[in-house]
Amino acid sequence: MTRRLPPFGPLIAFDAVARHRSFTRAADELGLTQSAVSHRVRRLEEFLGAQLLNRLHPGVELSDDGAKLQGELATLLDAMAGLEPSLRRRPGRQTLRVGAGSSLAAWWLVRRLRTFRALHSEIEIDFVPIESEAVGEASLDVRILWTTLAESRATSLQAPLFRERVFPVCAPSLLERGRPLSDPAALLHLPLIQKGHTPAGEWSWAFWFRKFGFKLAEPRGLVLGDMGLCLTAAVEGAGVAIGRSLLVADAISDGRLVHALATAPHVLSTKVHIARWNPDLIGDRNTQLLVSWLAQAAEETNRGMSNGLIQ
Repeated sequence: MTRRLPPFGPLIAFDAVARHRSFTRAADELGLTQSAVSHRVRRLEEFLGAQLLNRLHPGVELSDDGAKLQGELATLLDAMAGLEPSLRRRPGRQTLRVGAGSSLAAWWLVRRLRTFRALHSEIEIDFVPIESEAVGEASLDVRILWTTLAESRATSLQAPLFRERVFPVCAPSLLERGRPLSDPAALLHLPLIQKGHTPAGEWSWAFWFRKFGFKLAEPRGLVLGDMGLCLTAAVEGAGVAIGRSLLVADAISDGRLVHALATAPHVLSTKVHIARWNPDLIGDRNTQLLVSWLAQAAEETNRGMSNGLIQ
């Protein structure tokens, strides 16, 4: 009996619209015009005899039938995408070209890659520093990105990795006898280091001073454009920096940095690290091994800090 299958092109168009909730962004992803994407989705609706989308202004939302189809279609497309890598894979080495921010790489990731290589010697890692989502996208297999909570949900193309904690750090030489300050007000008498001129939220000293109840204008201090530079300056005793738990873990462990405050709370970062891979690597075993290892390594680092292994 001949199967009556829905047209594949319209299925792909619907999948893109359903994921983005936008004809415009779906068209950008597929390299089509917005009207062409809309036409393909209507063809699919006519084939199925069901309305899949509720067209809003702006954007779209899924109907009940559309939501059901999206779930089933995502599973199907993931399985199909995994066929080609699994069929063509041969014994031997695979090189994954991985991009990540230079600060994360220098202060945390590169130090741990030897552990991954020891576990998976058949996988070569070609590391490329990136500073934004747009840099080097086409040439990278996997990108480690820093994004908002809303954009960090797991999909067939990405997985959340870790969420850091934020707290003030400095060199022990900046503190009397290298001991953390018991009174946050003592920060008013120490040089401060800040990333950028207009940091927001937990990355600004104004946020922390409000948290401590200080009624001051925006604190002044050394302004550097990169988190890695801020931490380097802190290690050299130039001031107190706002640190991220993964980035400062090793420096705290070996004594180059200490918590600046004895009783300061750790603030959970409003941004999340995710891994995003190319569509042709959906279902790729080696990619998933790397992603799983990254999440596990970050969890071990954070657990070490919370368990008091790094004070």
